[in-house]
Amino acid sequence: MKNFSYIFCLLLVIGVLASGCKKKIEGELGAPYSKVTGMTGAWELTEFSQLDLKNPIKEERDLSSFFIQEGSNPFTIEFNSEDRSFSTSIEIGKNYFGDMGTWGFDDDDYPSFLYIDNGSQILEFEMGNMVDQYDRELNLDLNRACVSGDDITETVIYRFKFIRQ
Repeated sequence: MKNFSYIFCLLLVIGVLASGCKKKIEGELGAPYSKVTGMTGAWELTEFSQLDLKNPIKEERDLSSFFIQEGSNPFTIEFNSEDRSFSTSIEIGKNYFGDMGTWGFDDDDYPSFLYIDNGSQILEFEMGNMVDQYDRELNLDLNRACVSGDDITETVIYRFKFIRQ
């Protein structure tokens, strides 16, 4: 019986070692997708919401109807990666981005923020997702705050959801 235990343990160890051997992965992953190139093109607003940070329950309201109405063209923004310019087209609603200007990321390889310079101000949008040339959805958050001296109180977050045209 003692020999059986030794043989069983030896087979168990051999089995564990054999299962730990994995086939070597071959091939190349290729170059990572360019996030700058991924922004190129026209994006149409499909959803707009407001998150009230001063509300105790942090209520988020869908305000898409202020931008998307039957009979009018929805808000669109077009990004050009060559000169990092953008332009917008809007018929109804408030244009938070500006008519035209330049754009950039905080980090071109791993962006967390999109910066929009519309000539009168630079806006910082938090990216809900990174995009490459194959992604169809772009999510951006615009945080607004009240500034009084050194005190900064975040008040509202505007959430934009775009789809690629």
